[in-house]
Amino acid sequence: MNNNTKEDLERIDRTWNKLEPLLEEQSSPKLFQFIRNSKLYAIAAMLLLITTSSLVFQSIYFKEVVYITKFGETKKLVLPDQSVVYLNGNSKLSFNKHWLSFQDREVKVEGEAFFSVKHTENNQKFFVRMTNHSSVEVLGTEFNIQNRDYDTKVTLNSGKIKFHIADNQDENKKTILMKPGELVEYESSSNSLTKKIVEPENHSSWRNSKLLFEKTELKEIINLIKNTYGLNIKVNDPELFKMKVSGSAPSHNIDILVKGLSEIFELNLIVKGDSLFVSPINPN
Repeated sequence: MNNNTKEDLERIDRTWNKLEPLLEEQSSPKLFQFIRNSKLYAIAAMLLLITTSSLVFQSIYFKEVVYITKFGETKKLVLPDQSVVYLNGNSKLSFNKHWLSFQDREVKVEGEAFFSVKHTENNQKFFVRMTNHSSVEVLGTEFNIQNRDYDTKVTLNSGKIKFHIADNQDENKKTILMKPGELVEYESSSNSLTKKIVEPENHSSWRNSKLLFEKTELKEIINLIKNTYGLNIKVNDPELFKMKVSGSAPSHNIDILVKGLSEIFELNLIVKGDSLFVSPINPN
């Protein structure tokens, strides 16, 4: 090796020794930044996966189930806890598809429904929510709910329930502890409340395709026909509404029902289109 070549190598070594610390200072932060960014990306991806999985789980597991009956139709339904619901005509029932064992059981009702609620080993509460923000709380029992327009009727067949009534005047709720054989009616428009002793089966016999009457006014029966079968009522004499009757009538067919009521009340009840006309047989 000549002297020039040796000097050149020594010069290159000296130059490299000067540059090497600078290169380390520049490369280390970049490498650290790369590693840190990689960890952040991994965490972000994991959070995104967890969030997406949670949303998918909620959309599937907490999917709402809705049942709607047509005018004159009744339907028997089994809830996730094996409780049974009979849904009357022109009614709606909704609830989550899956119920967790550590949460309250809850359904929503518009119209009329009869509940046979199953008692659970861990004493899960069962709530029936209504459109006027009132609710019924129960552990295990049988009861009938009619929730139409501004009027709510709750009839208890067996067991015990708490009827939570939302007051339009304030945010507080009244709670009524009901016993078997009691009927509580709440009219939210006037904020009026009545409680009386009844024969419970008379108010839930519709689930067996028949109607039972015990000194029942024609007005109540007419309203039942209007809400359940979707008929507009035409009565030429309001005094007819005060007529009372005791007995029974089949409810699975509106034509047979109307014919039966005509004979029971000794009135002319005629269905024309979507209207029911009521008049005396022998008008004065």
